[in-house]
Amino acid sequence: MIRERYARQIASLRDDLLRMGSMVESALLRSIHALETWDTVAAGQIINDDAKIDEVWRSLEERTIHLLATQQPIVASDLRLCTVVTAIAGELERIGDYANSIARRVRSATRRPSLVPPPPQIHEMANLSLQMLNTSLEAFLRQDAELAHSLTASDERVDALEDQLRAALIAAAKADPQLFEGAIDMLDVVHALERTADRATNIGERVIYLSTSMIERIN
Repeated sequence: MIRERYARQIASLRDDLLRMGSMVESALLRSIHALETWDTVAAGQIINDDAKIDEVWRSLEERTIHLLATQQPIVASDLRLCTVVTAIAGELERIGDYANSIARRVRSATRRPSLVPPPPQIHEMANLSLQMLNTSLEAFLRQDAELAHSLTASDERVDALEDQLRAALIAAAKADPQLFEGAIDMLDVVHALERTADRATNIGERVIYLSTSMIERIN
């Protein structure tokens, strides 16, 4: 009976991490759509919803610590799962913060005298970051190290797009000082998307550790 309860607790941690991942994925998708449409109402909702993501994150951490403290002995594979769940939850919480940051920039940008439309490359960067998050969560669900490794190529593309966008936005701000604050908004969005991609590769590294017991850098 005790081991059955333990097995349910382990399964619950996995399920709730995936639920948190879905919440974060939704926040990021909605923040990108808010940016594309300058939807300040949607941006406000994303900002409000960030507290729910934080709540799930704290619950996962507390339950993982309680499980490790109360269930002894714990098999090596479950110990890896518990440490990976905690680490991935932390990465997801930060991605939620980046979605929140993009939403805040949408609200501030619409108050500027001059809007700076998102450059075309920002859409590719946003879609890649979102795709990487989805891939990293799918890799966790399947415990698929090969799928986790596939994140490397996308991360390199995101880094290249970041360089292009930074150069273009800085040039635009220099050419027209009225666009300076709007360019800063867009630079912050670019930074949030680049960090999202990095966090997705971090999740991929945790999946590789979970699947192979090997610590490996993929970005």
